[in-house]
Amino acid sequence: YGVVVAADRLGTVEDLAAGIDLPEPLYLTVTAPSLPSDVLSLERVRSTPLWLTALLAALIALTVIHALMAAVRSRRREVAVLRTLGFTRRQVLTSIAVQAGLIALVGLVIGIPLGLVAGRVAWTVLAERLGAVVQLITPFLAYGLLAGAVLILALVVGLVPGLRAARAHPADTLR
Repeated sequence: YGVVVAADRLGTVEDLAAGIDLPEPLYLTVTAPSLPSDVLSLERVRSTPLWLTALLAALIALTVIHALMAAVRSRRREVAVLRTLGFTRRQVLTSIAVQAGLIALVGLVIGIPLGLVAGRVAWTVLAERLGAVVQLITPFLAYGLLAGAVLILALVVGLVPGLRAARAHPADTLR
């Protein structure tokens, strides 16, 4: 007789087999539980969210750089007038950093709530189609850390156009 049994059921099968009088010995084969193909597919794409996060962070950085460069370029005369009136390079850099921070803050104020709603709807639809339990948990600490990281990234990215504007000579711009 041959019986295939999962490892967690081994004790109960041995107990059952002990009470049966068999003409031949009973051989038990213990196998590891097999995972459904959906779970195996999900394990193969486990790193995909990390790559998407990196791609989105790069796109955000490039978007902020482009927006700030366009704003500095279109306002170069105003910056030159402010420099002529007494703005220091540090003040020019600070004003552009504030602008970068405001761009990031507006993006966070709009993006996080919309992302939460879209993520909840998408996950609920997916989980219901798979027949899984829908239990949604909102990681507020992770969102707070994400918001802080985005603000810091925007300020660092804002250094590029800020330094460029701070180095420009007002006389050359106003000519």
